[in-house]
Amino acid sequence: MEKKVVLGIILGDHAGSSPEMVAKAVLANEETYIPVLTGNLERFCISCQHVAGANRLDIRPLDGRPLEGGANVVYFCDVPAGPDIHFSTVTKDSGRLQYDSMEKMMELERAGIVDGYSMAPITKAGFHAAGLDFSSEFEVFAKFYGVPKCASVIKCENIFRSTVVGHCAFREIVERLTPDGIVDTAHALLDTMAIFLGRENCRIAVAALNPHAGEDGLFGNEEATIIQPAIDRLLAEGNQVIGPCPADTVFLKARSGEVGGVVFLYHDQGNIAMKSCFFGDGVLIYTGIPANVVSVGHGPAYGKAGKGTADPKNLISSVEVLRELVLKKKT
Repeated sequence: MEKKVVLGIILGDHAGSSPEMVAKAVLANEETYIPVLTGNLERFCISCQHVAGANRLDIRPLDGRPLEGGANVVYFCDVPAGPDIHFSTVTKDSGRLQYDSMEKMMELERAGIVDGYSMAPITKAGFHAAGLDFSSEFEVFAKFYGVPKCASVIKCENIFRSTVVGHCAFREIVERLTPDGIVDTAHALLDTMAIFLGRENCRIAVAALNPHAGEDGLFGNEEATIIQPAIDRLLAEGNQVIGPCPADTVFLKARSGEVGGVVFLYHDQGNIAMKSCFFGDGVLIYTGIPANVVSVGHGPAYGKAGKGTADPKNLISSVEVLRELVLKKKT
């Protein structure tokens, strides 16, 4: 019989639809895991007023690692909040609560209270409104866990992808692109795929940077000077890798099953391909940190906040992926 895992969910941006999505997600839990939430209880209850069936939730205060669950049972770690929090508005207090809810969950994970956690949508602008020096959750996780860099692999159905160069100005991409960066990104992708598929089933493609993969130097030499050396190193290690593959068709190789994962070179190169096919379905699996952490691939839907209409599908998927991740690592 499968062990019931304890999974955390961070409420994310309380000024958005995130708490509503969380309420819907835990209502959809068929007792396959014990949920633990971090956020502000008062704001969660305000959001729950707009969610059909939320009155069925059995909210219990968290006191150590939960030993038993049950239908609609939710354990809650209440995080203090400032008064200036309103639907669809970024404020200092909403940004601070977003961060404090993350920090509390990270502390619970480190203490072994939860086996891993998912994060409901956040607003990056909230960090800045609160005066916090973070541009995204990646920096938050890296600082808390004391690692030089946190990255992610995105899982969508049976396709995985990762990105070498993240958020930056387009003109900075080439100077940030290195063979080491490509190899490290590929390693994280392959290691994550191996958890779900087994190492022997992990075959990946590396995207090219220039049109038509450079046309033998006609449109640039980065394929020869940066990308191919990285691929050669990966092949020498015994990995199943192809490329550099023209970026306009490389995702088709994943859709057809020729490969199971793709290393894209920069943020939009990968996002455009995946979101065109699977918008709102991708689950981020964070890499480079010693914890099981996932999140959704979209924002907090400010336009739907307080209306009860936000779709929880992606959050539910993220918790399912988290549960699978935890169980596979335990075996």
